[in-house]
Amino acid sequence: MSESDHNKVMRDMKNYARTGDIDGLYTTIQTDPQFFQNIDQLQFVNTPLHEAAAAGETIFAAEIMNLNPSLGRKLNPDGLSPLHVALREDNIETAIALVRIDKQLVRVKGKAGFTPLHYAVEINTCLDVVARFLLDCPDSIDDLNNRSQTAVHVALESNNCDAAILLVNWLVRRSRENVVGWRDDKGNTALHVAVQYDCVQAVKIMVNIAKLNKRNSEGKTALDIAEDFQKKEIANFLKKAGARRAHELPLKQPLNQYLLSQPTYMENLVRGFHFMIADLTNDMRNVVLVVAALIATATYQAVLQPPGGLYQGNGDADDTGSTSRIALAAPAPAPSSSSPKHAAGKMVMTRPVYYNQFMPANTVAFTLSMVMIIFVLHGRPYNIILHTCLFFLAHSYVIAMSFISGSNDVSDTMFVVSWFVIAAAYGRRCRIMW
Repeated sequence: MSESDHNKVMRDMKNYARTGDIDGLYTTIQTDPQFFQNIDQLQFVNTPLHEAAAAGETIFAAEIMNLNPSLGRKLNPDGLSPLHVALREDNIETAIALVRIDKQLVRVKGKAGFTPLHYAVEINTCLDVVARFLLDCPDSIDDLNNRSQTAVHVALESNNCDAAILLVNWLVRRSRENVVGWRDDKGNTALHVAVQYDCVQAVKIMVNIAKLNKRNSEGKTALDIAEDFQKKEIANFLKKAGARRAHELPLKQPLNQYLLSQPTYMENLVRGFHFMIADLTNDMRNVVLVVAALIATATYQAVLQPPGGLYQGNGDADDTGSTSRIALAAPAPAPSSSSPKHAAGKMVMTRPVYYNQFMPANTVAFTLSMVMIIFVLHGRPYNIILHTCLFFLAHSYVIAMSFISGSNDVSDTMFVVSWFVIAAAYGRRCRIMW
């Protein structure tokens, strides 16, 4: 087929697309079976799918997507995909139909790296489209344009505050609040931009989920920007939430100085543990969780039933708490008037040398197994219940340990150290999840 014939076929196909003539579509295919293959070879072309999207011919667009799905990702000379075009022309039904056929179309990057989600919030498309895009393709919230902006940044810069609020609430519901803290090419987080563009409601939401005192590339915090742009209401709200000006914060070590300095022992320890957890595959996570759970179970049982057993209450014990000594492996001796009195529930292991070896070792094993479980568990919303259970399990362990061993320097020290380590693990885990 000559070039002129091919151009005529292309014109005819575009006319069919504008009018939604499906019979004409198949007539063209019969005339030129290689039509779609020839289009695929062009990097930038205004395809019949673009024309159908612009005209709002939903059925025709769906027909082309079924015949040649790759056209849904093709960019025209303006750097727009068919989904971009449908949004630009406010053909919402066509846009939704395209995404229903191929959900990944929401992530196709066009001019300036804008995905259809970026484009939808920029041109103030109805919020229902934005919500549908997020529902059909949740990962689209991770996409950045050429300025490293998320859809939240774009919505705020476009003064589409309602869309920004919708996006932020979506992130909260998906436990993806960390996206709010992502920086654009100027180092601004979504909070910086919300303050600058006076989106008060978005600021009120983000102060509860974002780090308030991040500096942008100019070294300014959100409070600095609020005061620079004379946003008094936002500035007062930020101050009440604990925001600070940049000069009130500790000096931040420049990256080059940090990299020139020698790593400290604690940094090596924390970094090694962090990357060990980060590099775990799902199978490895399952193995580590099983082993850690077994260790936690064994050590918890050991503190409830330590070697030698516990002193148990005698049936005829007097009001002073007199009891007989009962070991796990031997029958109880007959009580005598010369037998020492011991409190029920205390450890039989009376020799300090044995106690000082057994209880610290058991507590260290329990504490570290709990720390491992805390870090290996995925940061999913339903795992909050599991983390809460771990918290109370650790509390019950240290209480039981303190009770059966009595008040002494070793048990008191282990109580404090165990809680400090577990609390530090929870704090670090929250930062990683954030």
